[in-house]
Amino acid sequence: CGLVSVYFMRVYFWTEKKFAASSAILPKAIAGGLLLGLLIFFFPVLYGEGYSTIAALFNSDADKLLSNTFYGEWITNPYLLLVIVIAIVLFKVVASAVTISSGGNGGVFAPTLFTGAVTGFGFAHFFNTTGWKELLTVNFVAAGMAGILSGVVHSPLTAIFLIAEVTGGYTLFVPLMIVSAVS
Repeated sequence: CGLVSVYFMRVYFWTEKKFAASSAILPKAIAGGLLLGLLIFFFPVLYGEGYSTIAALFNSDADKLLSNTFYGEWITNPYLLLVIVIAIVLFKVVASAVTISSGGNGGVFAPTLFTGAVTGFGFAHFFNTTGWKELLTVNFVAAGMAGILSGVVHSPLTAIFLIAEVTGGYTLFVPLMIVSAVS
């Protein structure tokens, strides 16, 4: 989560600097719209804030990550799903940074929660697929959300209490503290 948080912030500031180099509003909006359109064409799950995807991951519905894609029925290999999950994490950061930098509406709160949920899912899916350890995916979705939010916003206590409240229980309080502190 710490590494993804650093990636999030560096991509965000780099994109902001690149778009700020152009003072004309229309070319920034066109470039941002074309790039976002291309990303959403290949990964429709990137469209919007991502709360429905987070809810689906909490309900152990990983098929939501591949819904509305032209390649969804081709993904039968769990390792290929892991590659798609990594791509979604990397490109959601780019999509969020481009949206904000090109003049669109948005912030970093919802994208950090989405990125954290998918990161946590990917981590648990990796261990479950390789057979090293059987992990409860839902717990790692929550821990990933707390870790990325804590790392990007630099407020671990807010991330811990927010995710503990959203998940409806404080049984994950210690893991959330550890992930948030390390991130």
